[in-house]
Amino acid sequence: MKQLLSTLAFGLMITTSVAISAGEFKPLKGQTAVRVCADAYNLPYSNKQLEGFDNKIAAIIGEELGIPVEYYWFPQRIGFARNTLKKIDYEAGRFLCDMAMSIPASPGLYSPTTAYYSSIDAMVYRTGEGYELNKISDIAKVSNETKKLRIGLFDRATATNTLLENGLEDQIDYFQMMSGDVRENAGRIITDELATGNIDVAFVWGPIAAYYADHSDVDMTVVPLNEFSSDYIFNFSLGLRHQDKAWKELLNKILAKRKDDIASIIAEYNFPSLENVEPGTRKKRKVKDDDD
Repeated sequence: MKQLLSTLAFGLMITTSVAISAGEFKPLKGQTAVRVCADAYNLPYSNKQLEGFDNKIAAIIGEELGIPVEYYWFPQRIGFARNTLKKIDYEAGRFLCDMAMSIPASPGLYSPTTAYYSSIDAMVYRTGEGYELNKISDIAKVSNETKKLRIGLFDRATATNTLLENGLEDQIDYFQMMSGDVRENAGRIITDELATGNIDVAFVWGPIAAYYADHSDVDMTVVPLNEFSSDYIFNFSLGLRHQDKAWKELLNKILAKRKDDIASIIAEYNFPSLENVEPGTRKKRKVKDDDD
């Protein structure tokens, strides 16, 4: 009898283990689609043609759960969380969407999953103009010795203080991060300003710098601002509602299982290298949320 009970218990344990494994990535109860909140004009992250890296990563999540990916499109700027993830569609009796992407991996408006990529700001300039820029001080050197370089950056840019310390304040053109046209994003500083010669050097977030430099008809050089140390490397995650704990747990499991596939997708977009970054010397600054 003891042997029989032991055998039955062992069999039950194996069956339960298999059942848990088999059901690990099943959709949540009532979930029929991975419903993503995203910007329709925000490459390299997302667009309606699903060409962004976040579009491709969302497809991996849908694949793991065996359900389609659906999008609710809204410009990713002030009010994004309030008008997407946290807004209820009363006719459907549910929130408009259930997951935002490329959200700072620290608690705030969103409950973040584990991070799935990291990056840093970058300096971009036209290649083949007779000078080389490896750090911000090189701009001052070239300006003094060869050509006065015009610099473009958005308000609150990481590089601002260092540019001023190098005596370059009269060479800076400041641009507004969010234009009135929701079809435009920060990449315009490369396509509309740097490629056309209106400015000679642009400072912009790394993934954007790499994407628009790669897709420019004008040859560009992208230099990560590794001189600022690891304090200025930021991690990004999927952003969820704070109450959606089961959804967060499920997504974290998928991100862990498919981390190599996700890394391969990110690699296709040629993010600036994070090699040779000095260790941070202070507490990392808090990334401001994009909502009020």
